[in-house]
Amino acid sequence: MNVSINQTSSSLSFIERLTQEREEKAEKLASGKRINSAADDAAGLQIANRLTSQVNSYQQLSVNSQDQINLNNVQSGQLASITDGLQRAKELSVQSGSPLNNSSAIQGELDQITEQINTIAAEVLDDPNFLSGLDASDPTTTQGALDTAFETLSETASALGAETNALASQVSTYETSRVNVSESRSRIQDTDFAKTAGEEEKLDTLLQATIIAKKDNEARKGLLINQLI
Repeated sequence: MNVSINQTSSSLSFIERLTQEREEKAEKLASGKRINSAADDAAGLQIANRLTSQVNSYQQLSVNSQDQINLNNVQSGQLASITDGLQRAKELSVQSGSPLNNSSAIQGELDQITEQINTIAAEVLDDPNFLSGLDASDPTTTQGALDTAFETLSETASALGAETNALASQVSTYETSRVNVSESRSRIQDTDFAKTAGEEEKLDTLLQATIIAKKDNEARKGLLINQLI
């Protein structure tokens, strides 16, 4: 900024211009933005708006991926619940081979486990008949059915884990891009507080000096008129 009283003496238009410039500096300090309108920097505002759009896009992409991760985590919990049920059924199938165990009681628990697993599987695997053929009187067939269920569950869990890891990587990439673009926007749009505050202080000083000079000039003119009358 290079403004001097001698440039336009102390005319009202000069005072108005100084006042306007001081208000613009104050607005930039208050908003934290160097560009508050197209009048400040039309090209800069256009670039900042484009960067803002990119920031918003990366942020939404990150949110979308994180939402899917959350859903995957819920599904992982459901798969873990199915795994627990299968492990309990496996124990029961082994117990059913002993003549000392109550086959009827074991069958009742196997039926209950089957119902619970299929209820969850209907939601997470879209298969309401995921588990069947659990027979306390036929341990070999039951264990075969359980082994097949374990294999299917393992493949599903592995695929879900891989997808979650990929999504987590995407979130990291989106967040890094968002931060980088935000920093680029800040360099264009944000106020340099030290510089702007210094300029505002200079304007305050110059404005006060200009007003005083104008009042002194008007006082001298008034005295001269009084002497001439």
